[in-house]
Amino acid sequence: MKDIEKIFQQAFEKHADELFRHASLRLSDRDRALELTQECFLRTLAYASRGEEIREIRPFLFRTLRHLIIDEYRRAKSFSLDEMTEGEDGEQMDSLLKDETDELEQAFARFDGARALGMIRRLPDLYREVLMMRYVDDLSISEIAACIEESENVVSVRLHRGLKKLRALLESE
Repeated sequence: MKDIEKIFQQAFEKHADELFRHASLRLSDRDRALELTQECFLRTLAYASRGEEIREIRPFLFRTLRHLIIDEYRRAKSFSLDEMTEGEDGEQMDSLLKDETDELEQAFARFDGARALGMIRRLPDLYREVLMMRYVDDLSISEIAACIEESENVVSVRLHRGLKKLRALLESE
């Protein structure tokens, strides 16, 4: 049991921030995103404590968090998915992109990043999810495939089509 606790402590230290960021981008409530991130670790720990095998911890944690977020969407059916991913006045996205420096180049990069994230919200969830996992959470294609329980080919196609749709949206503005 001590080994499992040590492994999970290391996993928490290594992956908690990126899991929280992912949940924050998908949900409009920062506190609820934090709760779901914690619940993700608790459920994963309970799963491992029962003696179940976890081959790769990072994709397993993202898949668990994804399921918790889907459950959250189902509980709040009265809201659209787009409303749930938006913060108040874009506040959540802006706070994730803010930087303490005032260099012009970094300001342009933050602006372009904010613009791209805003456009990602307009994509269908099918594409939005894989794009966020790949380019915000920095998951590999195989890790994304494990998270969403699809083949790597399906993930690659969704990424390609999502980028194509995102490019079209960005060029139209």
